[in-house]
Amino acid sequence: MRSCLSPKNNSVAGKAGQAGFTLFELAVAVSVIAVLATMLLSRLVAYQHEAERVAVQQTVLALRAGLRMKVLELYAADRQNALPALAGQNPFDWLAEKPPNYLGEYAAPELEKLPQRHWFFDRSNAELIYVLNRGNTFGLGRSELLQFKVSLRQASATRAQPSTPVDAPEVALIQLGDAGGLK
Repeated sequence: MRSCLSPKNNSVAGKAGQAGFTLFELAVAVSVIAVLATMLLSRLVAYQHEAERVAVQQTVLALRAGLRMKVLELYAADRQNALPALAGQNPFDWLAEKPPNYLGEYAAPELEKLPQRHWFFDRSNAELIYVLNRGNTFGLGRSELLQFKVSLRQASATRAQPSTPVDAPEVALIQLGDAGGLK
């Protein structure tokens, strides 16, 4: 005897069984997407930290150039005796334009209330401070501080340039500590 089912009915029944994903296929697809998303987020965080590092370095280079200009200005005006006063000044005052993430001067700053990724000048220590954004992924924020200070040192006779007197002090914007790996 022949089967009562026609070939047409068998093909429809076969397609109906393959209409969706199995639970295992769905779990594999979701796992692959989760791994790719995690890799993307970790790369984005790394790029954010690198962008922040470069922005800080550019600002520090601009501040050092401003300091050099101020020193040269004092030498040109024959006011080398005013060089020690540079140690207590705010280096952002030497720039033609302050960056948008500069908060200003504080006498006694409350660091936990200050926003991350911003500069400020601590008048009590005459230090320029940048609040780094570290580990802020998924709300686990913690801050590190980059601290800079204008330093005066007596130039040695061997390091003095021919155009400057041997007893003229060297003036430099130096980084205190090694947080953030910037120099």
